[in-house]
Amino acid sequence: MNPATPSQAAAPPAHAAEKYEATVMFTIGFAFLPVAVLAPVQIWVLALAGTIAIMGLRLWHRAPVLPLWSPLAILFAVLISWGAVTWFWTIAPERTVYTSLRLVLVAISLVVLIDAASALNQHNRRRFDIWLITGTGVGLLLTAAMILTNGEFASWIGMHLQRGHELDRLNRTGGVIAILVWPVALVIAHMFGRWVAAAVIALAALAVFALAPSTPILAFISGAAAFSVAWISPVWGKRLLLVAFAVSVVVIPFQDQIVPLARDFLIANIDAPNSEVHRFVIWQFASEQIMNRPLFGWGLDTSRAIPGAEQQLFLFQLGEEKATTGQALPLHPHNALIQIWLELGVIGMLIAGMLFILVVTSIPSVPGNRAGPAILIAAIASAFAIAQLSFGIWQGWWLSTLGLFAVIVVAAAPNDRPARPV
Repeated sequence: MNPATPSQAAAPPAHAAEKYEATVMFTIGFAFLPVAVLAPVQIWVLALAGTIAIMGLRLWHRAPVLPLWSPLAILFAVLISWGAVTWFWTIAPERTVYTSLRLVLVAISLVVLIDAASALNQHNRRRFDIWLITGTGVGLLLTAAMILTNGEFASWIGMHLQRGHELDRLNRTGGVIAILVWPVALVIAHMFGRWVAAAVIALAALAVFALAPSTPILAFISGAAAFSVAWISPVWGKRLLLVAFAVSVVVIPFQDQIVPLARDFLIANIDAPNSEVHRFVIWQFASEQIMNRPLFGWGLDTSRAIPGAEQQLFLFQLGEEKATTGQALPLHPHNALIQIWLELGVIGMLIAGMLFILVVTSIPSVPGNRAGPAILIAAIASAFAIAQLSFGIWQGWWLSTLGLFAVIVVAAAPNDRPARPV
């Protein structure tokens, strides 16, 4: 046997890359919720840093850096390519180019991190679960501190002082908790039992309700309802998700008929329903613009540049009071599917539909295990509710949140197979 050369002797052993990649995943699992509490807009930094670390490790150990032929990678490539193609007719070329590049970074991060998560062996998955639970506990404690001090803690670390009951800046945090609680509860159920998991879900529910913004509350309720259906039948739970997606698409062209009914209902049941009615009016305006360019859309990330977006539209009028108005389209439609159809047309909607179907059908059906599929279905339902009611779908922090949630689910899932060879 020939003696090893100096370079060979200095090279780290093959299993070192696996060890260091696992450490990156532990860090992501621990830091996810604390970052979402202290600086939710910076969640993308956590995803990007993790991706750079893993790609660097793989280059150092001469391992494949980026899996290119997974169904997820292919669909992301198709979506990004179509978004880039809309540059030829977009009404906001700079935004289209900028967002296309952002989507490339998000897609690379998601594919790399999911590949690293799926490569964890069973021992490292259990360690990941411990780090995830610990980080989630820290995040919930930070959330409780902000609630109890009514913003004074946030001011102390350099954030804006919140006044009144609603901690509006924590709207993003509430959304993350409403999604993350489900996979964390599943991990806790496996380690400590269902009653402990139920207690964690209840604690997260209290945090979400204490934060007060309505979208995370509705998301949590949607997740709980989906969990109930999926607990009875995982198959019907998946069908519920697919039906919700299909219905959300089908109703878009009929906003002219839906909005007057919704306005009357909200006025009759809510005091000063400004934001609620405004949301429906935004959807109505956006759906009208969709019908002007239904096939190809207005161009990727062009919502804020849509003609007439800055005009003030009538919302409602109570008695002799002055009529309440609101901007037709502030920044984005606050509805993921409306935004996708508005900007990318029917073709973009079809690609988004394929991505959603891929996510739903990838939920495993394990004989004798109702909790696992039900938890994942609940988490997807919560995320879908938030996407349909709140943030712009191309926002970097929101895409990173959804991506890291998928990474956490994959990393925490039991896997008896050996880790991927490095």
